[in-house]
Amino acid sequence: MNDLKLESTGIDKEEEYDFLKSIFDDSWDDMDIKIYQILRNEGRITDTELAEELGTSITTARRRRTKLQDNEYLLVVAQLNLQETDMVYVDVLVEISNNQEPKKIDEFIEEAIRNVRIFEVTQYVDNNQLMLRFFEEDLSSINNHINDFLMNREIVKDYNLLPAARSPKAWNRVLKDLNKEK
Repeated sequence: MNDLKLESTGIDKEEEYDFLKSIFDDSWDDMDIKIYQILRNEGRITDTELAEELGTSITTARRRRTKLQDNEYLLVVAQLNLQETDMVYVDVLVEISNNQEPKKIDEFIEEAIRNVRIFEVTQYVDNNQLMLRFFEEDLSSINNHINDFLMNREIVKDYNLLPAARSPKAWNRVLKDLNKEK
């Protein structure tokens, strides 16, 4: 396999492979893990190139990739790299008010999902906290949008803004070599 596709992630591929093999146990085999590693770094790779990387036929590479995607284990999508677009992004930790009905929490999450300025919604195990990642062109605009969305809502007990300085790693991928200037 061509190591350049994996080395450019900045992640030790053998250590990552061993980790993935241990957590996926028997549900993913060697080829599944290698397909993930390759697509994580280069989601636009063709099935022909994928087959070459894997050392298998195009039909096998396509069938295995498609199975991982059909089972929704892999999502090959375009991700907006906010720091490279010079966007401001803020993680907002939202504490849900006590004794909220699950239906009200679900409605709030659905509203957050539909908000075009919210890049990510993460619900935590205790069901009383969420992380909303907002993005916008400048800090003033993002503060206005966050406050418009969260202030004076019965469901929101409190929220804490964490403006991001940079994200050296996201989606299990190194985004910028920290030793190089932008």
